[in-house]
Formats: sequence, C-alpha cells, structure tokens
Amino acid sequence: MVFFLRSEICIGYRDEATLIFRDENEKAARASVRRRASAQSFPVSETSSQASSGPRFPHKTSGGDDPSNLSATELSSLNLSSPYPWVKAVPEASAPSPEDQAVFQFFEKYVMYPCNQGSSPGFLEHLPGLLGEVKVEGKLALRSAVRAAAYASLSSEQSSNALGKKALHCYGLALSSLAESLADPHVVPDDFILMTVVVLDLFESLYLQDSVSVGSHAEGMAQILRLRGPNQIYGARGWSLFRLSHHRLQKQQLAFKQGPLPESEAWLNSFNEELLDVRVEKDAFQINKICARARDLMKRIDDTDISVNETLDMVKEMHALDQVQTTWLDSPNWAYKTIHRSEITQDRETASKFPEFVQLHHDVWIAYEWNYHRTARIIMHEHLLLCLGRLESSHRGREETLQTDLRTYKQVSIQIVQALADEVLSTVPQSLGDIDHQGNILANSSGAPKCKGIGGYFLLWPIKIIKRTQSATVEQRVTAQGVFERIRECTGMKAALGEASSI
Repeated sequence: MVFFLRSEICIGYRDEATLIFRDENEKAARASVRRRASAQSFPVSETSSQASSGPRFPHKTSGGDDPSNLSATELSSLNLSSPYPWVKAVPEASAPSPEDQAVFQFFEKYVMYPCNQGSSPGFLEHLPGLLGEVKVEGKLALRSAVRAAAYASLSSEQSSNALGKKALHCYGLALSSLAESLADPHVVPDDFILMTVVVLDLFESLYLQDSVSVGSHAEGMAQILRLRGPNQIYGARGWSLFRLSHHRLQKQQLAFKQGPLPESEAWLNSFNEELLDVRVEKDAFQINKICARARDLMKRIDDTDISVNETLDMVKEMHALDQVQTTWLDSPNWAYKTIHRSEITQDRETASKFPEFVQLHHDVWIAYEWNYHRTARIIMHEHLLLCLGRLESSHRGREETLQTDLRTYKQVSIQIVQALADEVLSTVPQSLGDIDHQGNILANSSGAPKCKGIGGYFLLWPIKIIKRTQSATVEQRVTAQGVFERIRECTGMKAALGEASSI
C-alpha cells in the first residue's frame, strides 16, 4: 500500500508480461526459469548438431507466457542446432529455451563485433547486451522485434510457414509495444526504444514487401534522435546506436530522393572527422545536399530559363568532390587488395563464376562502407545526368560548344557510374562468403559462412541501385540481378516474400 500511495514501483511484485521480478538480477531470473521448467517436467534435451532426432520441447505453455513464445505447433517443425556444440549433451537445467536459441542463431548471422585491428566498428554489437538486461519497461518491444527477425530468418532456412506467421505476429507485438513506449511525449526515448526501431527497420527491409511501411521507421529514427538530444553520443552504446541510425537515415534519403535532415550538419560537425566512419557520414551528407540541389535545378530547368553557368558550376563542384573523396579514402585502414580471378583458382569453370577482378577487404563491414560511399556517388551522378539531359534538351540547336560540353560531362559521369558499379560487384564474392579475406575459396561442405546473412544485407541497397541504374552497362545490370537473387536466398527474402521480393 505504501508503494501504491507513493506511486512507486514495488520491486517485489512480478510483472505479468514477463514473469520476472522487477529489478531482480539476471542470476535470479535464470534460477526462476529453471525452477519453473523443473516443476513442469518439460523434457528439454539437447544433443549434438549431428543428432537426427533433434531437440524436444514442451508441448504446452502456461497461460501467462509471453505471446512471442513458440507454440507446440510452431515447435514441431523446428530444427535447431546444438546451443553448445563443444559438448556431447546439454543438461536440461542448462539448456536455453528454443526462443533463445532462435535469437542466438540470429545474432550469429547478423551481429558484428568491433575488430581489434580497427577496421569494423561493429554492427548491432550492443543488441545482445540490451536484450540480456533485466529492465522490463521498453524491453517488451525490443524482445518482440528481435524474435520477429529471428523467427523470420529460421522460417526461410527451414521452409516453415508456421514460423513465418509467428514472425509477423511478433512484428505486430513489437509495433504495439513500441507505440505504448512512445505514448508519453515527456519521456525521452531510451536505448531500448531506438534499438527496437533499428531492428524493426532491418526486419522490414528483408521480410516485408515494398510498401508505405517499408522505410517508415527511418522517419521514426530521425524523430527519436532529435528527442534524445546532444548527450546521446557520450557513451559507447549511445554512439553506436546513433551511428547505425544516422547511417540508415542517409541511405533512406539518398534512395528515396529526400533532402538531408536540418540537424545532421550540426550533429556531424561535432564529431571527430579523423575517424573514417565519421568521414563517410559527412561525405554522404554532402552528396545528399548536392542531390537536393540537382532536384531543385531540374524543376527550375522545366519552369524557367535557368542559367547554363549555374548548372555547369554544380557539375564542376560534384566532380571536385569526387576527387577529394577518392583521395582521403586511400588510407591503411581502408586499404584493400584487387586480384584477378585467375589468382583465386586455375579452374576455368570455377573462375568464370567470379567477376574478372575481385576486391579483398579486411572484413565485410569495410567492403560495405566502400559500397555505401560508391552507391551514394552513383546516385549523385544519376542526378547530374538527369540535369544535363534536361539542359541539353532545353538548349537543343543552340551553341555547338555548349552541346559538346554537355555531352562531355555526361560521358564522364557515365564512365564514373560504370566504374563504381564494377567496384561494387567486385566485392560480392567476399561479402557472400564465396571466399575469405585472403581470396581462399570457402568449401560448401563447411556450411554457410557466418558473414553470408549480414553480407547479403549489406549488399542489398547497392545491388538494388545498380540493377536499375540506366547508366550501368547491360552486363552490369544482368550481373546485379543475379547477385540480387542470391541475396534473396541467403537472407530469406525469397522464402518470406516469394516473387514480391524480386522488385
């Protein structure tokens, strides 16, 4: 009663949704789960990953269980590998729940931890820690979002319609819980909320059809970053979440022809540009600003007799920016090696499956950052080509010198686009796990490389842009379409969406 009168949370009362005590520590929570499992006498036994029978799970769940838990029907067709492959058998008390195992497998596929050699800063590296914290408020949405992505990934791997439906159910739960967490306008969104939006965005990118909802969370990210204020970056987790969110925002803006956020310039100016990932963000911001100017110029070309000099000035500025960017990226941390496919294998049939030239990066994250930058430049030059085309049409029959200059600028941009497309395609073998960072072919018998899922996700945006870029060669667009089919397979897009994912 005292807690009720003071409007305080009583830490001794259980939360109905999660069946754990508020603020109890992780050790106590695990002990509680084990006691419940023992009392219910559920036969949860694990064998090695080579066992043919597979794990057994409970066939009934208690009425108070989390609605994102798997039902008996959903469990019946589930085939999970051993959670601890270094032991022959896992004691019942030590075996994780099937839901946790699904999440662990999702982490294996999509989480990257920072590299000690200073290459990758990480991707979703704080997600396991956030999900493991005992905090209840705001965590329900994150847990449902992660389980949605984990179930969707397993659904595609095991061709399970039941898991696919469960993934969509968890996606709905996550949206509902997120809406509740954001209902109070006076509450500053915490790390749980922002990470939930990041995971939902990944889920939508891979497992929902292109629609109004896809990319909508990018707008939510923008508003959440504003509400979190300037202090959000003072901490490793806060900085990581900001970096991931702003990265996604700029990609969304470039892809959907949206202008940069007004706040982005102030945010980026406060960062140390000696860090290369900060430089990438700053350059993408400058590219987006020029793209916005190019769209404005196209409208003015249609409506007014725009100055030719103004358009040509923008062309010169864009080409100068290109030169600056290609210079500063030439540093040891960003260095990569380009080899001919004959250096990978002497077998002609096998070699024919690789691009003529292949890039070897420190890891798939560095390859992604290069491709992120290259794709932004492709979009920038596509904007430029549209401006030059409009200008050429509106001044047709005028000075021959002007027409010659316009054709020259167009040809330069086309050549740059095609060169950038080749560079993106040359990263595909490493990104999809065909070879390692030294150019050694990875045997199929060793199982799917861990980088395949995240590598496919990283390639998704660049490949989508290349396969529909008119300035790319026919061969490049055909190759990009073939890569896109592989991405659909390795990420589960094809299994989840069928032909709808081929857009």
